[in-house]
Amino acid sequence: MVKYNDHPLYCFLSPEEKKLLQTIVKSQSFMAHETIINLGERNRDIICLEEGSVSIQVEDFEGNVREVTRIHSGNLVGEMNFIIPTRRTANVVALTFGEADIIPFAKLCSLLKEYPLLAEKIFSALSLQLKDKYLGMINA
Repeated sequence: MVKYNDHPLYCFLSPEEKKLLQTIVKSQSFMAHETIINLGERNRDIICLEEGSVSIQVEDFEGNVREVTRIHSGNLVGEMNFIIPTRRTANVVALTFGEADIIPFAKLCSLLKEYPLLAEKIFSALSLQLKDKYLGMINA
């Protein structure tokens, strides 16, 4: 599979395939301290962080919130939840002003059903992202 660029989701997409995916993408801006994802939400959208940084936060058994990691521009948020149908497992809070591309779950699924080769490339990119995050966690 040809890798066209280093984008976390579009890396294996040709320019034509990227244009196809862009038809469903919603751009969103967020301010520092804004909550982007709430723990327990049922939303399965993928967020491509194009600019800015976010804090991934979980609650312990006593209800205390703690940061588990920070994610910066050029990375994905929510890709695990896209693949595994569960509620959101963490809060995602903006640390800075940011811009993100939101890929809505239902629209992406419809597009992938219509274009199976696109599905292969999107899932390859998601697998690469998850592998890199996992290796980053165990090597930290």
